[in-house]
This record gives sequence, C-alpha cells and structure tokens, in this order.
Amino acid sequence: MKDLSHYGPALCVKFYNDYVLAGYGPFIHVYDYHSATLINKCRLFHYNKVHGLSLSSEGKILAYGARSVTIVELEDVLKKESLVDFERINSDWITGATFSFDNLQIYLLTCYNKVLICDLNCEVLFRKSLGGERSILYSGIIKVFGPDKVYVNAGTVMGGVIIWDLFSETKIHNLLGHEGSIFYVNLSNNGRYVASCSDDRSIRLWDSETGKQLSVGWSHTARIWNLMFFDNDSKLISVSEDCTCRVWNIIESRENVAELSISNVYEVHLIKSIWGVDVKDDEMIAVTSGNDGRLKLIDLLQLKRHGDEETSFSLDDIAKQCGDIFEKNESIKGFQWFSFGVIAITSLGKILKYSDVTKQWKLLLTNEKFNSYPITNGIQTQNIAVFSNNKSDILLIKFSKDSADIIETEEFHLDELSKTNNCLVTEYDDDSFLLTLQSPNPREKFVCLEISLQNLKIKSKHCFNKPENFSSSCLTSFRNHILVGSRFSTLVIYNLLDESEEPFIIRRLSPGDTTTSIEFVEDKDNSAVFSVTNRDGYYVFIELTKNSLEEGPYRLSYKVLHSNKMMKGFLEGAFFNSKGEYITYGFKSSLFYLYNETNCYELASEVCGGSHRLWNLAKITDGHVLMYIKASRFHLRKIYNSIVPETLENGVHGREIRDISICPVSNTNTNDNFKDGHIFCTASEDTTIKLGYFNNRTGKVQNFWTQRKHVSGLQRCQFINHKLMISSSAREELFLWELNDKYNKRPYMTIRQALPVSTNNPDLRIMDFDVKFISQSGDFLLVTVYSDSTIKIWHYRENQNKFDLIMQGRYKTCCLFNVVFIALKEELLVVISPTDGHLVVYNITEYVPFSVDPISGDLVDHKLDPTISNLPAPVAQLPVHQSGIKSLDYVANATRTSATILTGGDDNGLGLSNLKLDDSNKVTLKTSDFIAAAASSTITSGMLINGGKEVITTSVDQVIRAWEITAGKLSLVDKKRTTVADTGSLDIISNDEDADSEKTLLIGGVGLSIWKK
Repeated sequence: MKDLSHYGPALCVKFYNDYVLAGYGPFIHVYDYHSATLINKCRLFHYNKVHGLSLSSEGKILAYGARSVTIVELEDVLKKESLVDFERINSDWITGATFSFDNLQIYLLTCYNKVLICDLNCEVLFRKSLGGERSILYSGIIKVFGPDKVYVNAGTVMGGVIIWDLFSETKIHNLLGHEGSIFYVNLSNNGRYVASCSDDRSIRLWDSETGKQLSVGWSHTARIWNLMFFDNDSKLISVSEDCTCRVWNIIESRENVAELSISNVYEVHLIKSIWGVDVKDDEMIAVTSGNDGRLKLIDLLQLKRHGDEETSFSLDDIAKQCGDIFEKNESIKGFQWFSFGVIAITSLGKILKYSDVTKQWKLLLTNEKFNSYPITNGIQTQNIAVFSNNKSDILLIKFSKDSADIIETEEFHLDELSKTNNCLVTEYDDDSFLLTLQSPNPREKFVCLEISLQNLKIKSKHCFNKPENFSSSCLTSFRNHILVGSRFSTLVIYNLLDESEEPFIIRRLSPGDTTTSIEFVEDKDNSAVFSVTNRDGYYVFIELTKNSLEEGPYRLSYKVLHSNKMMKGFLEGAFFNSKGEYITYGFKSSLFYLYNETNCYELASEVCGGSHRLWNLAKITDGHVLMYIKASRFHLRKIYNSIVPETLENGVHGREIRDISICPVSNTNTNDNFKDGHIFCTASEDTTIKLGYFNNRTGKVQNFWTQRKHVSGLQRCQFINHKLMISSSAREELFLWELNDKYNKRPYMTIRQALPVSTNNPDLRIMDFDVKFISQSGDFLLVTVYSDSTIKIWHYRENQNKFDLIMQGRYKTCCLFNVVFIALKEELLVVISPTDGHLVVYNITEYVPFSVDPISGDLVDHKLDPTISNLPAPVAQLPVHQSGIKSLDYVANATRTSATILTGGDDNGLGLSNLKLDDSNKVTLKTSDFIAAAASSTITSGMLINGGKEVITTSVDQVIRAWEITAGKLSLVDKKRTTVADTGSLDIISNDEDADSEKTLLIGGVGLSIWKK
C-alpha cells in the first residue's frame, strides 16, 4: 500500500525566497507561491506531524514535531520523496526550535522549559535551564539576537510568560495577566516588544525591557494559536480558532507607550482553527495554514497596493470640480461604471461623469424629466447609459470608448404604460440589447424593447402578459427568450418570437423571497443551465430544456440540478470566475462581501451602510469596482484580483470526516466517471457534505460544492447508485440527493426528498441505512437504524418521490451502529450490529410486499398495498465482540446461499462470521474467525474486496491493515500508518474483481488521504 496524496491539518508554514514550505502531516510541502505549483512533497518523519520549521540563511531546514526533530538541506527537500533517515527522537516534547547565530548549532526548547543545545547532527552538546523554575510549557520560541544574546520566551500552561537568558540561565521577566494557557509568545525583531496570546482570547503587548503590559487587544472570538511581528515591528498578525487572520497596528503615542489597534480581518479558513502564519515583508503577503488543510495566501496591501483602491466624494466635492452648485437636499440617485469611469444622476436630473483617468467630475447635461425617481442602468461593454423615471420616459446615452465623449443620445416616452416602477437591461445579441419596463398596475403589460447598440433606436417592441404577483427584479436573455426574476422566488420566461404565448413560470424555486440574479452557466444539446440567486441566501441551478412536439410550438420544461444556502446574509448575485469557481456577493448587515463559494473563503469585504443602501458592483479588467452611498458621500472601492494565487491548497473539511463514498461508475467501459477522475462525497462533523472528484492517477482532489442542508454533524453518506446518494445525521435527518454529471464543467447535486421524522422536535440520530432496489424501477426499500435501538423500513416510490413507512420495531435499548440488507435465495434478511457486540438477523420476507429474485437478489414488486407492520423477532443472534460493533460489511457467495460478514469493534477485534440458509431456509450464523487484537484501538471501518478474498481495515490507531481470507481464516499481509488522525471512514474503488488489479483507497478522519493498493 502506498499513499498517493494527503489533505489534512497543516500546522506550520514558512516563506523562503520564492517558496512556501508547509508542515503537512509528517511531510513538508514546497510550493512556488507565485504560480501555486507544488514543487515537491518530502516525508520528514515516520509518524509525527511537523509542528514547526526554522530556516537558516545557508539553506538548511530545522523541522520539529512532538518528540521528533530533523535537519535537512532545502535542495534535498526539493527533490527527494523521503528524508526520514535524518529523523531524531528526543526524550521530551519539543515546543520550539531555531538555529544559532552562526548556524552551526540548534536550540531545542522542551515542554519542561529546558533548552538543548545540539550540533547539526542533533547530538546534545549542552543543556540549559532556569534554576528553581518547574513550569510546564504549552508554547515557546527562542529568539537569537547575537552569538551571546539569546532569549527564551516560554508560554506556560498556568498563564505566565517567562522570559529568560539562555546563556546566563537567569530570569528576565515573568509576565502575568493572561488567564489560561499561553498558546503562543513572540519577541519583536528589534527586541522592544513581547506579544502573547492565550486561552482568554486576548493579545497582550509587553515592554520587553520593563516587563510592563502596554496594551490588550480584543477582537478574536475564539482561542488564538499563533502571532508574529512584521513590517519593521510596526504591525502584528494573529490567527485563531475562529478561522480568521487579523492584522493589528502597534501605535506608539509616546515613548514607552504603545497600543494595539485592529486593522484588518480576513476570513480565510473553514470551521475550526488556523495553526500557522508567516509574512513575506518585502511583498506584504501572508500565508496561513489551518485544520482544514488549506494553505491561504493573503495580500496585506489589498486596500493600497495599486494606490486607487478607495475614493470618496461629497456632493460639495463634486460641485467644486463641476463648477456647479447643487441645490439643497439634492443627492445622487444612481450610478453606473463604464470603461472610462462613472456616470451618475442626481435627484434633480443632473447627469455627471467621473473620469477614472483624470479623477475629475464633469456635468454633462440636465434633464428635469428625470428628477422623479430616476433609475440608472447600463450596458457596460458598450458604454451605453440608460436612465428611466416613473413616468415611462427613457434616456439613452452612448459614450466613446476612449475619450468618453457622447456620441449618441436617444430619448423617448412609452405610451403603453401609465407609470413605471422598474427598468432592467441586458445584452441580447451582437447588434442590440433589451430593455424591460414594468408598471405597478397589474393589468398593464410587461414591455420589452429591443434597442440597437449603434444608433439607440428601438428595433422592436414586445408587450407580454404579467403573471399574478409579478414584480421584476433581475433579467437575462438566452437565444430568443428572456428570463425575468421576480418576488416569491419566481422565474418568468417569455418567448420574444411570440408575444401571444403564455409565459413559462417557475414558482417557489427556493424558500426565500426576491430573485436577485440570473446567469447563464453552460448548455448541452437542447438544455441550458442557469444560476439563480435569492436575496435570502439561497442559490439554485436550473436546467431549462426545449422539448420538440410533433405538432404545435416548442415547449419548455425545467429541472432543479443544484440547490444550496449561503451562510453569509443577503445574497445579491453570483457568477463563475475564469477558474470556474462560483463567486457570490451580497450583504451581511452593513458589510458587503465577495465570497468564493466553491472553496469557501472571503475574497473582500467593505462596510457600506444600512438596509436602504444605494450600491452597484461592476466588473473591471483586473477585478471589480463597488460603488455605494454612505453618509451622503459617494464611494468607489476597487477590488483588484490578488497579485498571488488565492490558495496553494484548498484543503477539505475543517473538522472530522465521518464518512466517504465514491460514486459508482455508470459506464462499465470506463474506469472514470467524471473527466479523468472519480466523483466522491464526504460527510463531516462540521454539518456539511462536500462533492468533489479525485484524479485516479495523481490523487489530486478538487471540490465542487459544499452542501449545508444538515443542521448537525453527519453520520453517514453513501451513493446507492451512480445517480443517487443518501446522507443521515442527528435530528432524524436523512436526505436523498440526486447527482447530475452530464455537463462538462462540473457535476450538480440537489435534494430529491427528505425522510419523514417521528416528532415535531426529533432528537434521534440515524446511525446507518441500507437500500435494496426493486427490479426494473427506480423504487427501493430503505432500512434505517436509530440511536435508541429503533429499526424502520421504508418504501421509496420514484414516480411519487415519496417515502412510505412499511415496518418498524426495536431491538433493545442500546444504540445500533450498522445495518445491511442481505438477500439469500428467496429470503430478505436485515442484519444489524448494536453496541452489545452481537450480530442480529431479522427475516422480513413475509412482512414486505416484495419477493426476492433468487438469481439477481433484486426485489420484485407485487404491486400490493403496503401496510405498516411490526418488525418480527430476530431469527439469529451471535455474540461476536465484547462491546460495540463499529463496522459491518458482507459478501454473498455466487449461489446466494450464504454470506461472509466482516465486523470490527470497539474491543479492537476483527470478526469473520458466516451467515447461511439451509435447505429449509433456516438461518444459521456462526463465527468462522476472530482476531482479538487486530488493532491497538477501535476498528472503525472494514471492507471486503476481491469477492471477499481480501479485507482492508482502518482503526483509531492510524494504521491501515490489509488482510487475506483463506479457508475462512484471516491473516495479516500488510499494514501501514496513516497521518489521518481519528481515522474513521473508508471507501475503495477497484478497476475489476481481479485480485492483482490496482485499487484506490480513500481514508477519512481529521483529513483525507488517497492511497493505492
């Protein structure tokens, strides 16, 4: 067995020239951070994780973690796969390490506040300690200022920070003030300040000379794990359990007086804990590493790198530049960004132009018709500004692309409408754009104008009937149709070729209210996919299909491909960037956000006013520009694309992965089911399900979606065929998901149905489930087991999309961990594994309205009306383990007369049992083999492969074991340690049933590893 790739907690990270070095489990990853290229992955330790790195000016790397330490050359790390031969084991836990001033020795700080001075072979030369001090350290660093000036900064578990001189072995300060353990302490490069962080969520700044506390910084909402000084010791950067990276200014008001002031907050990781941080001072770029395995690059000059990121003007500022005086209470009522700058309109119809080149405002014209509720729109790519009022007047202005001169104007009035309350525009084809007007009168038509891009003349006019409760909010066009978003999560589609055709209406796409954006995504054959967002945080991907009828016109049909909900507040829109990542934007209270939904991190944020804000977001060549009014000032905020890649690794979940499932291959002629990899999903303790795919050859993982439907930590997820997946968790949550992978760019996944719950306030956890499909249909039988020993069997009807309960009962009072259906001969059996260590078998053949096909094992539907029946008594019980059975798998023989059952337990045992039907169909269950100490801790997963000839197991001791089964007996053939902690989930995909064929293993826990066997 060989590990192919690993994603998990990254505990430390360092810049070195053009590289970023990251401690990633027992490996060190080296990246070119300018291109996000992984140059090499080198294993430094056998088992321990790399907790810290120190780099010498001569290209040597000192790495430590737990009791392991090693010194290696950077050149070797760049080229070699493993350098574990250089690992040395210390007797005590190492909390900090660094090179000496001349790089000829190293200093190791242990958890007992002792320093080992070692040579470059890690041989101990001297031991230094602080006499009379018996503190246990949680953290610590050693700061080298010269050959004889070395300070130890020790963070104790009892709340004190001890600073002592290494060579004189004397205490300099014991800094008291924190509550709880000191998680990190650092000394500034100029030696003036000490900064510390602890369990009390505060950062404290101390005078290193006097030991006086200078300032306390409060901002983080959870424990702070790491911090460092940068920018000539004028700033501090900290990372925390709250998954934010925060930048602090050190403000020196006078001598020996300094204050911490929060400067920026970056939301960069998922769910829980950022462990490492480093800053490249000459470029002002930070890198962080977290529990989710992400390596995130942060531009610390995001607001000032280009020099024009933030601009604002009052109306008086604009008046001075325009040479015009605005009237009292006059205000800006609309604005639009174009290639040359901004076009804006005031409440009295004055149209203004702001040049992004000259940074000057100019009054273009005044049109008093548009002093009545003006609405501003535009076709940005064509430099066409569109103004409308509530009296059905339209003003169109076209500007040149270079000098921003007006080259065409057109003004007209629409007689068809008495009033207008909304105007929307969208691009249509190469020669025209579309403009829609809506009246508040429900009896008046919804008007769509096709307007020439060249001379701004109306080419055609369409008047459509409005549906009930219609209020247009967003617009897009596709071929000869317009798609109009409305309130109540409604989408209305009009055919521009036939005004008489009734609109195609999609109601209640999501539980939210106003539809905020519609974007075309991709198409294939007669179908097209659109992204639809809702202000209440929901986004939906729908597939519109044009169906050709033998007689009559074309008709549309739709299908929801994907649905999800943002957790960021109000959602105003979304789009895909050039890398295919889904970017969302909106508001959370007064904060505007731009968010990478695919990889789950914030791109930018801006405080910009309350709920009645006036704002606009436009795309520019190298980013976006946000315009808004705040406190009667017009603000321009340019959000430039980062000068470096956003991430070096995207990582996986922020917390433990509870289950993994690889999508079965739908086409038997290929081994891959999406591009050059396999689709899979992971279910996590963080309540989310991630849908992604891995490359079968490189092990590279790409995430597509993070589903947030569950409200508690996941228990199980399992693909039941190549299109359907089921997930379960607490609160009796069980969801049936449908996968769609027919499109080229990405797969989609949406909920098809939820399992009914037993009470209005359910509190049981669905521990496991299994399905048995009914022959020649999409119907299936579902068995669920619960944490209170309940067993329920359901019938899912595909045509009705409904779960019907047909059987229920209870085993005892203990929790049930696992369940499987086993079909032998013509009998349908349910096998459960509870916490009492027994295997329990129920024969439900006579109690369900189905029979078993003895050849295929599928169910045959007899079309009987099902009634809810009680679970029969068990037909067999076998004590296999001393305590709970955590894993359960089986393989039936070719004739379906018996099955081999594999169990792994809390007692560290691995059991092999034989379930058999005799000639009279009586069930017998016997243990054929049991290994009492198959692992040194709980066996969490076990799978039978190669037709039941081999077994793969995972256990909490982080060892993956391969077993062979010969004549009903288990024998260990291989074992290898994984760096995934809390190892708990496993799935395997094999090319075929040949024992010699290569298999891919996905191993989950706190992280994800992909192995080959």
